[in-house]
Amino acid sequence: MEIKSILNSFIDLIFPMRCIGCEDVIQSNQFLCVPCLNQLTYTHWQLNQSNAVFRALNLLCPVEAATALCIFKSNQLIQQILHEMKYRNRSEIGASLAELFVQDIQHIDGVIPMPLHPKRLKKRGYNQVEPFAKAIAENHKRPYLPQFLERTKHIQSLVSRDRNFRLNALSNAFALKQALPKGHYLLIDDILTTGATISSAVHQLKNQNQIKISVLTIAYAD
Repeated sequence: MEIKSILNSFIDLIFPMRCIGCEDVIQSNQFLCVPCLNQLTYTHWQLNQSNAVFRALNLLCPVEAATALCIFKSNQLIQQILHEMKYRNRSEIGASLAELFVQDIQHIDGVIPMPLHPKRLKKRGYNQVEPFAKAIAENHKRPYLPQFLERTKHIQSLVSRDRNFRLNALSNAFALKQALPKGHYLLIDDILTTGATISSAVHQLKNQNQIKISVLTIAYAD
C-alpha cells in the first residue's frame, strides 16, 4: 500500500490532474477546482413533481417524480463535463457528481442506468451514465440494476433532429431482458433534452404492472 501511495504521488507530481474548467492543478481525486465547481448552475430541485424536468417528461410518459442536478447551457462548463464523461471515459466525474445528489431515496427499490445499444457500447467501450448511476446506488445503499433494460434499436446521432422526429425514431427502442419485480425504480441518464430517449425507456419499463418510475439526470436542457 505504501509503494502504491508513493507511486501515485510521483505520477501526480509529473502528470498533475487539472481542472476541466480552468486547467489549474487540482488533487487527483477531483475534476473541478472549487471556484469552477461553484460556477455550475445547480437546479436545487427535489425529486418530485414540482419542477421543469417532471413537467417536460410528464407530457411524454408516466413518471412518479423527476429531477436534474444542473441546467445545461451550450458553451458552458456543464457541456465540457458531459463531453469528458461521454467521449473521454472520465468515470471519476460521474462518481463525483453523484456526491452532489443528497436527497433521500430510501423509497426507491433500485437504480437503473440508461443503456447504450451494444454496437455503440462496443465502439465506445463504456457507458458514460453507469459510473454516475452506480455511485448513486452505492451512496444511498440502493440496489444497482443494469441487467434489466436493454437498447434494441441502433440509431445514428439525433442531435440536429427535432422533438417529433426523435420521438418517432426512438419508439420501441428499448426492451426488458427480464421481468422487473414490482416496485419503484430510479432511471438515470446524463441529460434530458427533448425527453424522447427517456420516455421510450419509461414506456418499456411501465409495460409491466405495478412498476413505478422516477427519473434523475445530470443535466436538463431548458
